Amino acid sequence: MLRQGGNAMDAAVAAAATLAVAIPHMNGLGGDAIALYYDASANKVTAINGSGRAPAAATVAHYRGLGHEAIPRRGPLSMSVPGVVRAWENCLLRWGSKSLHACLEPAIELAEEGVPIDQAQLEFLTGPVYAELASDFAPLADFFGAPAATRRLGMRLFQPLLSRTLRALAEGGAACFYEGAIAEALLLDLRAAGALISERDLAGHATEFGESLAVSYHGRTVHAAPPNSQGVALVLLAGLDDVTASRRGKAPPAELGLDATWYMRAKRSAFELRDRHAVDPARSRLPPDLLSRESLSRLAGREVVADAEAQAGGGDTSTLVVVDSAGNAVSWVQSLFEEFGSGIVSERTGIVLHNRLHLEQLNDDPSRGLRPGMRPFHTLCPALVVGRRGCDMAIATPGDHGQPQTIYQVLRHVFVDAIPIQDAIERPRLRHDLGEVVMMEDRAPASWRDDLQASGYSIRDVGSWSRLMGGVNAVHRLSEDVWSAGADPRRSSYAVTRGR
Repeated sequence: MLRQGGNAMDAAVAAAATLAVAIPHMNGLGGDAIALYYDASANKVTAINGSGRAPAAATVAHYRGLGHEAIPRRGPLSMSVPGVVRAWENCLLRWGSKSLHACLEPAIELAEEGVPIDQAQLEFLTGPVYAELASDFAPLADFFGAPAATRRLGMRLFQPLLSRTLRALAEGGAACFYEGAIAEALLLDLRAAGALISERDLAGHATEFGESLAVSYHGRTVHAAPPNSQGVALVLLAGLDDVTASRRGKAPPAELGLDATWYMRAKRSAFELRDRHAVDPARSRLPPDLLSRESLSRLAGREVVADAEAQAGGGDTSTLVVVDSAGNAVSWVQSLFEEFGSGIVSERTGIVLHNRLHLEQLNDDPSRGLRPGMRPFHTLCPALVVGRRGCDMAIATPGDHGQPQTIYQVLRHVFVDAIPIQDAIERPRLRHDLGEVVMMEDRAPASWRDDLQASGYSIRDVGSWSRLMGGVNAVHRLSEDVWSAGADPRRSSYAVTRGR
């Protein structure tokens, strides 16, 4: 797309649509997107909220009446309105130079000609999760093959019905998906499956554009998406690092640039606030001074005694980052939440619906309880770093609750330790979700393990290159017009550059 004269947003949408075909168990037209865009001409970052809302019929009483104590993890009742398609079109209209039709052509071609199955897909399609899903939701096997089917690396996965849907979308635009022929076909299948999404729910969906969350970080500014994204955790981590740098600088240098004990205190503080504030912004607002240096300094000195109850997360997400020759940048994350989302595939359109609504709670909690029209909590966490020359980095990763943790660790390696982006991505990582267990790659320094165990943590070894630690994609500015791209060997990540 860049070779054809397109800009960063054109390339991002084309890549996003192609990913929807290439890794259909991780993302697709039936999912959501959250992204950040840096406009070089205006020196401005905009947050893009392409997440959908809970259906109007999604009430606590309705679920209770069906005998549910919690929102089902899979199936028709786990869906919120899919938002990614309207986000593609809205972003192109706002910043792109190409049509939606042009940006969808590569995806249409790939769906028709078939996706070569890579090692990660082969392992998933022959693994226990897919076997269970295909058993519970038979149409999945009709579209993607029976779990016991013979598969080998490089075999092609054909999606002719999805190709036809993409062609209809290319011709009719997002209106076709939300109000036209695609919507009609999709709703017939959703009603038959028992889903709550209605014609009005689809037609009423809108992408929201707004201010990013921003915090100073070692002479630059880290930007993340606001709630309902968990981006607040990333900017809190970066801000805590920045305000405590001088006092920690007096201590001996930490191995590989990370003081694991300090990191765990900061992470737990950041995630406690995330769990309190990363909700639908229509129901709860961030404190206006949350990211001020005074507030961050107070937070750094506060003891965190326990974790809040974090929602379960899906680590199966697709990410992309793009920077063009003008310096415009995109960090884009889209997802079905978990592998094949709800497990429901529309047999008339080939669209798999996500299960994002599963994260919400069947109670009367004013911020967390399920309400019709609410935007569910999102783990999607795109990030940009802006300096005096413009955008200095676009970065994103899959990995549910690990996303802000992984991004922070890479940012520190690049902007504090001053190592190349690929080296930063390949450094060993640690990750913490809940409790006193820390996941750690076995390449990590012994001091990390020793210090954390001395602080009462137990260590879970996850191997040398664990997909639990994410799969970073990043582009880093080296000088005025020289960039370096990095891709994570932990997952199927790739970096592509284009010379002038």
